[in-house]
Amino acid sequence: MKVYKRILIACAFWASTNVHSQSLDSSKIVAITGQTVKVGMSLKEAINYALQNNPELKKSKFDVSISKETVKQTVAIGLPQVTASGGYQHYTRIPGNWIKNFAPTPGAPEYIFLQFQQQINSSATLGVNQLIFDGSYLVGLKATKQFVDMSRFLEAKTEYDVQVNVSKAYLMVASTRMNIALLESNISVLEKSTSDVKALFEEGFSEELDYKRLQLSLNNLKVQKQKLENTVDMLMNVLKLQMGMDLTETLELSDDIESIDSYIRMSDIANSSSWSPSLRPEFQVLNQAITLGKLDKKRYQMGFLPKLVGFYQHQQMTMRPEFNFFESNLTPNNNWIPSDLFGLQVQWTLFDGLNAQSKIREVQYKIDKAEVDLKSFENAASMEWKNAQNTYNVQLQQAALQKENMDLAQDIYNKTQIKFQEGVGSTLEMTQAESELKNAQVNYLNAVYDLVLAKIDYHKAIGKPLN
Repeated sequence: MKVYKRILIACAFWASTNVHSQSLDSSKIVAITGQTVKVGMSLKEAINYALQNNPELKKSKFDVSISKETVKQTVAIGLPQVTASGGYQHYTRIPGNWIKNFAPTPGAPEYIFLQFQQQINSSATLGVNQLIFDGSYLVGLKATKQFVDMSRFLEAKTEYDVQVNVSKAYLMVASTRMNIALLESNISVLEKSTSDVKALFEEGFSEELDYKRLQLSLNNLKVQKQKLENTVDMLMNVLKLQMGMDLTETLELSDDIESIDSYIRMSDIANSSSWSPSLRPEFQVLNQAITLGKLDKKRYQMGFLPKLVGFYQHQQMTMRPEFNFFESNLTPNNNWIPSDLFGLQVQWTLFDGLNAQSKIREVQYKIDKAEVDLKSFENAASMEWKNAQNTYNVQLQQAALQKENMDLAQDIYNKTQIKFQEGVGSTLEMTQAESELKNAQVNYLNAVYDLVLAKIDYHKAIGKPLN
């Protein structure tokens, strides 16, 4: 921004002589790039385009969608969890145990090897778990909903930042093109003046020094016009970047500075007494961070309470001497044996090495830090609002004064030109009048630029849209 401001101010010194003899008119200040002027994109259209294509805003929208899915995942933890499982086992060597023979017969072994397992084992289980009470879960569920709000606040802040950044980038391009248009008008007039003085010199009615001075001024204007045209290309790329537009795409702008000035209304300045830092999107983000911090602290505190889970399980098992699952009319020892089970499970952490207490203190420190940030923001936002209001009022007065100065300089230039054409005025007087008019015009452009910039900053300070 400072570099660009220096470009505008430098125009007053680069083009030290001769300007057009007509007053600055908004209808003549158009976007001129050396090509045919096309009806292009207005500031409003550029902002709308950015709201659809800016990559940072797109990512913030994805964050909102992600947070919504997080809520669904958290809710799912408290819903019944139904699982099903099945198993198949085939022993190639059936395990067994040596059992003491308590009633041995003569010649019988002292120990008998018995196999209690069948070669084929299969099972199918259906289980249902239901979380009945978990304090941490209940707090976490509430926190996820607050997290969605945080994502929305961040999206709103990003959306507002995009509007401000696009407006400033658009304004910079429009302002630079106004300077180019002014230079082109000056070049056109100066070319004619140079040609006339050259003809007078060739006829012996003018000095060679007068002609060379005009030619030098003309060359300087052409150099500065080329520099500003290169600057426009760079500023246009900045605008495309803010809009989320491909740099290879063609972009034409339709609004000049005065159109932008009309687009950005200042109706809210009359109701500034009701303004509060809470209207800023940054406030919403910082305040929500404190809310989430408090919920996080409560989540750890609720972790000291027991967790209660209910469960139900249905199981079918079979043990068979061979793989005969597809056969019928089997003996009872091949039947599927059902079983049902339900109950409650309590989990209670009695001592965790003081880990939870440390986490609670850590979260509290973060909450204290966030509260300091919020308080600092409130002070900074109030200062920004007051400064923006004062700056706007000053720039409004400056623009009016510079417009008056430009009209005075134009009147002086017109009268000096008449005197010079009638032969009663000197070249020095003409050069001085031209330089004063040029400076007045550039000062007016800078004043209008600063006024529009002040309006953008004011809307940002009060946290309301530009229109």
